[in-house]
Amino acid sequence: MTYLLQKSLSEFLGTAFLLVAVVGSSFMGSFLTQDALLGLFINAFGTMLALGCVIFVFGSISAGYFNPVITFAEFISKRLDISELFAFIAAQLAGAFAGVVLANYMFKQHLVSHSTIAHKGMNLYVAEILATAGLVLILQLLIHQYNDHLAPIALPAWIGGATLFTASTAFANPAAVFGRMWTNSGAGIDFKSGLAFIGAEVLGAVIAIIIVALLTAGDDDLDGLAYLTEEEYVEVTDPTI
Repeated sequence: MTYLLQKSLSEFLGTAFLLVAVVGSSFMGSFLTQDALLGLFINAFGTMLALGCVIFVFGSISAGYFNPVITFAEFISKRLDISELFAFIAAQLAGAFAGVVLANYMFKQHLVSHSTIAHKGMNLYVAEILATAGLVLILQLLIHQYNDHLAPIALPAWIGGATLFTASTAFANPAAVFGRMWTNSGAGIDFKSGLAFIGAEVLGAVIAIIIVALLTAGDDDLDGLAYLTEEEYVEVTDPTI
């Protein structure tokens, strides 16, 4: 198996598992309780745990992106080439669809359903811009600070929190939006709303990339440190050596 195919399979599986968690926990919440707040907590908690696990497990293979806008940000940062960009995004979209189909099947729903849940309004689009910008910003700064090993903790923490404090419940992932178009669970989103959410997420990612560039301007000497071993990093950054 070629290295690119191996990494793409990692992105496919990780995204599939993530969407199983998102949609499956939504079904479970609706089956267990009629309390909307408790259902939201079930969905947020299930998503957080799954996201942390897949980043931790698959991160050493493909870096564990599972999100087209994060993949795009890594491409802009020159940590991915063009073939990886397209291969990863294709794998993420396919994985999201597969994960939703599996979740639908587990809860005895139609394998593929067109969601009719509309999410419209400028307040929701702003919420998606915020949720996505925060997600991309956190990961990019973690990488810049050589703290990307904290991603399995920091990114789920942001998504879990944003699920609770944003009006849109923080989809923050175009692949997840695409997958959630194909379920009648409470996590679903209709086609027109989905396109608007994807547009907001792309805008959020661009804003985050610009902010990272501003915050890290003048740090040219630190470029590429994410590729060093811990010992090499200490040698480069410790002035006493």
